[in-house]
Amino acid sequence: MRQSGRSRTAVRIAAGALAVLCAAGCSASVGSTKAVSKKEVAKQAKAGLAKEVGREPDDVTCEHDLKAKVGETVRCTLTADGKKQGMTVTAKSVDGDNVHMAFKVDDAPDGGGGSGGGAKAVDKAEVARQGKAALTAQVGQEPDTFTCPEDLPARVNAVVRCQLGADGKQYGVTATATSVVDGRVKMDFKVDDAPSG
Repeated sequence: MRQSGRSRTAVRIAAGALAVLCAAGCSASVGSTKAVSKKEVAKQAKAGLAKEVGREPDDVTCEHDLKAKVGETVRCTLTADGKKQGMTVTAKSVDGDNVHMAFKVDDAPDGGGGSGGGAKAVDKAEVARQGKAALTAQVGQEPDTFTCPEDLPARVNAVVRCQLGADGKQYGVTATATSVVDGRVKMDFKVDDAPSG
């Protein structure tokens, strides 16, 4: 039997990477709009991070509500020890009115300087993570593997080629930046029609 309730987590707030998968405990009820309010997402993120790290971040704010649909994401910012770090919250599963969420904190704290300040590229691991989530939502089954060899530049129509593995076959995937707003990159993923090689 697979262990679905437990997740291995590498955690360091403000000083590096933080990935929190709350398979069992981090869930919230959806309102009449079929979304979890950004306030509730922030509250759950705080609780989830406190559980994993042993202390709550000083603050968590999220840009918008999280739609009650598997694979939907919302960007949040957490503050700990005076440093801000970006975080992606993903709807991992929806069970009736409950949305189970996963929290992934960016590898590096946000830089404080610069007026235009968004990221210049989306980290290849984040591209792969979002691609895996998007394809899982579309197909209803998670790919076995999903890897991208390079970061995706934060500009509209920028492209990076990725690879996914499913049922013992490898497929090429084109990840395209469809919009860039305040440093946030929205992506589209297109899987090749035939397996590669």
